[in-house]
Amino acid sequence: MPVNLWTLFFSYSFLIPLSYTAFALNQQGQTLLSWKRSFRGSSEEALNDWVPSDQTPCKWSGIACNFNNEVVGVELRYVDLFGQVPTNFTSLLTLNKLILSGTNLTGLIPKEMSILTQLSHLDLSDNGLSGEIPSELCSLQRLEKLYLNSNQLKGSIPIHIGNLTSLKWLILHDNQLSGEIPSTIGNLKNLQVIRTGGNKNLEGPLPQTIGNCTDLVMLGLAETSISGPLPPSLGLLKKLETIAIYTAFLSGEIPAELGGCTKLQNVYLYENSLAGSIPRSLGNLRNLRNLLLWENNMVGSIPPELGNCNELLVIDASMNSLTGSIPQSFGNLTSLRELQLSVNQISGEIPSTLGNCSQMTHIQLDNNQITGSIPGELGNLANLTLLFLWHNKLEGNIPDPISNCQNLESIDLSENSLTGHIPKGIFKLKKLNKLLLLSNNLSGEIPTEIGNCSSLGRFRATDNKLTGSIPVQIGSLENLSFLDLGSNRLTGFIPEEISGCQNLTFLDLHSNSIGGTLPVSLSKLVSLQTDSPVPFQPNWGLARIYSY
Repeated sequence: MPVNLWTLFFSYSFLIPLSYTAFALNQQGQTLLSWKRSFRGSSEEALNDWVPSDQTPCKWSGIACNFNNEVVGVELRYVDLFGQVPTNFTSLLTLNKLILSGTNLTGLIPKEMSILTQLSHLDLSDNGLSGEIPSELCSLQRLEKLYLNSNQLKGSIPIHIGNLTSLKWLILHDNQLSGEIPSTIGNLKNLQVIRTGGNKNLEGPLPQTIGNCTDLVMLGLAETSISGPLPPSLGLLKKLETIAIYTAFLSGEIPAELGGCTKLQNVYLYENSLAGSIPRSLGNLRNLRNLLLWENNMVGSIPPELGNCNELLVIDASMNSLTGSIPQSFGNLTSLRELQLSVNQISGEIPSTLGNCSQMTHIQLDNNQITGSIPGELGNLANLTLLFLWHNKLEGNIPDPISNCQNLESIDLSENSLTGHIPKGIFKLKKLNKLLLLSNNLSGEIPTEIGNCSSLGRFRATDNKLTGSIPVQIGSLENLSFLDLGSNRLTGFIPEEISGCQNLTFLDLHSNSIGGTLPVSLSKLVSLQTDSPVPFQPNWGLARIYSY
């Protein structure tokens, strides 16, 4: 049968393009391959399925496509690419997500990204990028999430940031940005999260226009040089859950309007120069969990209205100049775990109602002017691990119910005017590591039950009126490293059993009437204070010897 030449022609002309197009990688794939070739790291291994033999890149790792096989997403996280952010985007105009996070990229953020008009999510975080944030990025009208944190970016936040009216997340923390937060931030009506902390040179006031960002949930400007007062417009942020502007230079008063942010859960304003009093309006924050105001210049009384915030977990207003007493209403805070009011000028008595705070783990009221006695109701706090009441004006006995707090690890009642005996039950606390009772008027003998407290590492009771002898049971304390019994009225001899304290490094027995010698076996002893010379033992390694 004769061959039809036209049939052959059409057959081959049809087959040749078919075989060619079956193996030809489209333009978007070729662009992505050029990216791969530009990286100097382990991209060959990490991107080993990025191959030119595919027709499209849609099945490549980190690539997402739409129904038309157009690339809409590139997502590569924590792959050691090493290199610079690619600049060729002309064939990738369909991109709506570009994530190159933790990929060891350096260099500048390319201005060429401004042509990606469909981009809604840009993440270049956790790299080594430098230079400034290109103002050209502010033309990306659809951008909702911008992550540039944890780089080495410098310069100011672009003033045109206000053009990104679709922006919901602005994450710029841990860079080297400077300048002020532009007032155009107020144009971002959809903004939910702003985090620019960790930029030490970011300065100036928080713009009043921040009150226009009514969808804001998180406001984070910690560890910056932000200064000036908090704007009252913060009260307009009805969805705000966290304000974190700590370790900065805020001054002025906390605006009472903040009490209108009824969704607030976390107020982190510590290590600033805030003055004035704690606003009573904060008592309206029924969702408040953490109130951290320590190391400021705040004055006045603690408002009893805070007792209405029954979700509170932590109150820390230490290192201020607060006066007045601790509100009785704090007994309503049954979820409270930490009450830290150290280093203020608080007076009055410790409220017995604190015994209602069954979740309490930390009470730190030291360095104040608190009077009265230690309430026995604190013995109800089964979860209490730390009780610091030192350097106050407390009187009366150490209450026996304290021994009910079976999770106590540290007790410091030093520098008060406490009287009476050391409760025997306190040495039944199996987790107690630190018991400090210095500079009180305690009397009686050291209970022999001390030998039951196997976890005890530091026992300091110098400058009291303790009598009797050192109990031999103290030799059972293998973890004891610090024994301070100086300036008491102790008698008798140093018990030979003290050799069981193999970890003892500090021993103070001065200004007592104790005789005897120390065992040679105390090889870790580095500081010794006694009334009479003690033979130096080479294995002690003494750094300090005091003989009175």
